[in-house]
Amino acid sequence: MKLTNLICASVLIVAGSLAFSQTAAEIAKKSHDLPDGKTSSSMAVLTLIDKNGKTRVREVASYKMNEGDIKKSVMVFRTPKDVAGVSYLSFDYPDNPDGSPKDSDSWLYLPAMKKVRRVSGSSKDDDFQGTDFTYDDIGERSLGKDTFAILGEESVDGTDCWILEYTAKDKNAKISRRIYWIGKDNYVTYKGEYYDKAGKLKKTLACEGITQISGYWVTQKMTMTNVQNKHSTIFESKDHQFDKPIDANYFTVSALERELLK
Repeated sequence: MKLTNLICASVLIVAGSLAFSQTAAEIAKKSHDLPDGKTSSSMAVLTLIDKNGKTRVREVASYKMNEGDIKKSVMVFRTPKDVAGVSYLSFDYPDNPDGSPKDSDSWLYLPAMKKVRRVSGSSKDDDFQGTDFTYDDIGERSLGKDTFAILGEESVDGTDCWILEYTAKDKNAKISRRIYWIGKDNYVTYKGEYYDKAGKLKKTLACEGITQISGYWVTQKMTMTNVQNKHSTIFESKDHQFDKPIDANYFTVSALERELLK
């Protein structure tokens, strides 16, 4: 009887763990798939702050368009003059039928070089144009790149959240795991932590101004802080528009090369 009870208990533990993992994956998918309109556009002010408190400010225009399962986005730096015209185009795809990740296609245009270069998958954990946000942070990181677990529950600024852990399947990933506080009522991220390959805390994310605009959830202010080098970036967005016509030609490599979005 004791052996039988032990076996039954083990089966229940394993079954419970599987259900827990499935729930974590489900939450991650709902957060990842939050509706964001057929098209959207916004302006953003990026403030870069070094460890001595010195600031640099960038103004960026952002455009997005969903074509079927493909999410297309383009970001264009408008000011200051030394970065004006720098553009980033990305096509994000759904995962493969077997659940494995399908990497995005991404291109970066640098006006000073009059050249477009492709951003490889191995570079997606690199910092985006001197900010503390990576290419993955500003895009749509594939769910197939991670495994998921619920670490607990906690309230953030009065909002009940799941604490969800995303662990990178790639053992060589620069960010080994991410922890997000995801709202139970809306699946929006309220804060985050990012850990390096050694398992040490590298960055923290604070989200503010979370609201609905035209029925879509928007985070109007995000502050990413690198706790290791004491550098931070504040991303403040405004002038959000959804489901308004946007020229499909914006989302092409040739548009970057011809600087059509200046």
